[in-house]
Amino acid sequence: MEKINVLGTGAGITVECYSTCFTIQNDDKYLLVDTGSGNQLLNNLEISKIGIDKIHDLFISHKHIDHLLGIFTLLRKIFQNMSRNQYEGEFNIYCDKEIKKIVDTFIASTFHENHEQQYKEYVKYIFLENNQKLNIIGYNVEVLDLYSTECKQYGFKTCLNNEKELVFLGDVPCSRNIYDKVRNATWMLHEAMCLEEEEQIIKAREKNHSTVKDVAEVAENLNVKNLVLWHTWDNNIKQRKELYTNEAKKYFNGNVYVPNDLEEIEL
Repeated sequence: MEKINVLGTGAGITVECYSTCFTIQNDDKYLLVDTGSGNQLLNNLEISKIGIDKIHDLFISHKHIDHLLGIFTLLRKIFQNMSRNQYEGEFNIYCDKEIKKIVDTFIASTFHENHEQQYKEYVKYIFLENNQKLNIIGYNVEVLDLYSTECKQYGFKTCLNNEKELVFLGDVPCSRNIYDKVRNATWMLHEAMCLEEEEQIIKAREKNHSTVKDVAEVAENLNVKNLVLWHTWDNNIKQRKELYTNEAKKYFNGNVYVPNDLEEIEL
């Protein structure tokens, strides 16, 4: 079984939905991608019936609070479970070097001494580089520098068991520098902060984000087959799926997915 478990779909500190993060499931193995902004990560994992003991790999795209802050709740839960013999093995974090410095400082300042020792003993960092090749939960993964103008940010490209290509592009517009990596992808996971008509108010482009129209046009140009839109504002959450899908279909001929929190996407 290969699927995405959508844990959050919001951009920044949204109220009506959790910050964008998700797992990719390969049978009984899970890759967690980003952690959102807080404790709700644990709640959404529980609702999704994903046990903490099943998660041994975490990919952090970048250091912004809505992608990183949930890691502290997650780590504390893992260490608690270790102490109760409910979690075995190491926990791998794939990220930029700067993220380790941030996490080290926070844990040294706020965690109990025994949890800090578990962190030092059981957490393994794998620092990311552009075009780096990794094997994660049985997938061959290629790391992609996303050429963010705000901070170092990484995404990835992988081939699923069914030979379909999946590309995760963080929360920035798809850079022309990686068009060749994205071209003809089966799945493209991309941020879309707002509708085109909302751009003058929300100013997504000024924030280094995209409108739905922006993303759909790029996906069409690159011959993507399936487009997943998330990392959105929450101002129209009840109508978001319909509104975003309708706008995307004006410019993109493939399949459009606008998930809500806690939905699953079969790959």
